[in-house]
Amino acid sequence: MAQENQAVDNGLPCDAYLDTSLQKDENVQRILKTFYSSIEMLEAETEKALALQAAGTLNTNEQIKLDSYLAYLNSTLFFIYQKLQGADVSNHAVMHDLRRTRDLLARDKEINEALAAPRLDMPAAKRFIAAGTHTRFVDMNGVMVTEKQYNKSKEEAPK
Repeated sequence: MAQENQAVDNGLPCDAYLDTSLQKDENVQRILKTFYSSIEMLEAETEKALALQAAGTLNTNEQIKLDSYLAYLNSTLFFIYQKLQGADVSNHAVMHDLRRTRDLLARDKEINEALAAPRLDMPAAKRFIAAGTHTRFVDMNGVMVTEKQYNKSKEEAPK
């Protein structure tokens, strides 16, 4: 009875299952408090994500990111649960799911970075090059050539 009251005073749900020496160990208590606060933050973020998904206001790209995030979160939580139960997860199917969702998130990041990369304005670049070299260039079917090359190709062209 005294042990239950001490667990309630400390505020950690697992204290009822801990040995009294572990209940008094400050390092263990600090780790457990950090763990429980992380779990609470994770629950709050998951509720936000599920609310966004239920609202249906996301565009396709955002929906893909959210679904990937939720799949990775689900697999990670199951992995943690299996590890806490003492199971060997090295050959478990959850490892495949974790790799697959991690690769999917990495691919999504790669695509978005490629889309956000600056693009070269080719006509402007051609104008800058032509102006900087003090050589007249002529546009010959989409290819910039010097005026000398253009005139030579006109002379060599069959008539």
